[in-house]
Amino acid sequence: MEYFLDTADINKIKKINEIFPIAGVTTNPSIIAKEKRDFKLIINDIYDIIGKDKILHAQVAGNTADIIIKEVNRLRDLFGENFYTKIPVTPEGIKAMKTLSKDGHKITATGILSSQQIIMAAEAGAEYMAPYINRSDDIGESGIEIVKDAYRILTINKKSEEECLKKYKRIFEPKILGASFKNVRQVHETMLAGAKSVTVSPDVFERFIYHPYTDWSMDKFNSDWEEIYGNKNLLDLL
Repeated sequence: MEYFLDTADINKIKKINEIFPIAGVTTNPSIIAKEKRDFKLIINDIYDIIGKDKILHAQVAGNTADIIIKEVNRLRDLFGENFYTKIPVTPEGIKAMKTLSKDGHKITATGILSSQQIIMAAEAGAEYMAPYINRSDDIGESGIEIVKDAYRILTINKKSEEECLKKYKRIFEPKILGASFKNVRQVHETMLAGAKSVTVSPDVFERFIYHPYTDWSMDKFNSDWEEIYGNKNLLDLL
């Protein structure tokens, strides 16, 4: 399972990265614009925190396949092999994915609101496909069902390593990257539906391990301990 943090807020990335086992960070144009800083500085600052061994996703700004391809080539030159470019599942985006995947580029398909968009992006060479779970729910669709259907189709049509290498010049498994969550339950159900990755905002991320009875239990343990041993810890007693 891969957990990604969906933000470009440096302080929040530092905090979450220190505590949780995240696979990396995802951003989008709105998240980047909210920081009101130079794009390259934001990306480099994120890498300074998470390290180049983790994955960073950032989105293209171009609207035509030609511009998207040029942007992706430039981004890889600047930021290296663990940089995944997010490309929307528009006709021009899919066209760009087909070309870029043949050159071994690492692609994350975004703007997804249907199962067929997931499948089409995977066929075009995207490694990650990011369906918007809560946004789908908001328009009367079921984000979870979209993931379930796409996962079943991807499983039925799984490519061999030889086929993958021949078509995309590298071996990878297409992964559903659940996105757009409002609560922990949505994340949990998306995982059960077949998503092997999720990207979550900091406020939802911090609720993953929260439970009131965990806090109550720890308070009880501490109270019982202090009655006998005071403020000593095991290092003081061993």
